[in-house]
Amino acid sequence: MKSRYHIEITKRALSNQFSQKALYTIIKANVRQDRIQYQIGHDHIHFDNSSFEKGFSYIQVQKDKLIHAISLDQHDIARDALGKITHSWQDFYSHSNYVRLWLATTCISTPREINHDDVKIMNHPDLKSGKIYGIIEFVAMLPGLSEIITPMMPHDSHAQMNLDSPKSGHMFPFAYWAALKRTKDIYNQLIVELFGLNMNKQTILNFKGQSDQEVKV
Repeated sequence: MKSRYHIEITKRALSNQFSQKALYTIIKANVRQDRIQYQIGHDHIHFDNSSFEKGFSYIQVQKDKLIHAISLDQHDIARDALGKITHSWQDFYSHSNYVRLWLATTCISTPREINHDDVKIMNHPDLKSGKIYGIIEFVAMLPGLSEIITPMMPHDSHAQMNLDSPKSGHMFPFAYWAALKRTKDIYNQLIVELFGLNMNKQTILNFKGQSDQEVKV
């Protein structure tokens, strides 16, 4: 997903839950996942090449790191981990064929109604994500060259399959809303889990950067 949509989705989902400073740290960690050094050899971060098992393992590692950091009042480390988690989940919907499979099983045509956590689709034997065909994939993302190169790429390539922006077609809004719903769920489930671990309320507020406000679940 293009950085502007990672930022927009994360803001829409979390701006009411975190202070501006805390949210900035989360968003910065999110978009930094798209740096060149995290593109090559890091398929799991973006769920490319159908790296689902490694991708979900990566998310769990970041979640464990997040919770541990919160318990130690290491707020920036925790927020950084949250940013990485949101990025990967947002890419899951824009880089995989989740939306295509879901649309094939429903008559719903409104993006806001997409079920972002359909168990049948999550475990569908045909669930896959775009294959990275070397450096040509990055060339295909360059402005001015995308329109020329993408049509010549294999149908299972990232260039052909991605729903990274409105230019990807009518399914992008579905990926957008699925990512938005998932990002909200990430926060809600995290807060519930923190309370389940008997985490001190003040500690949670400190993590959120809202020490003078009530925790919102």
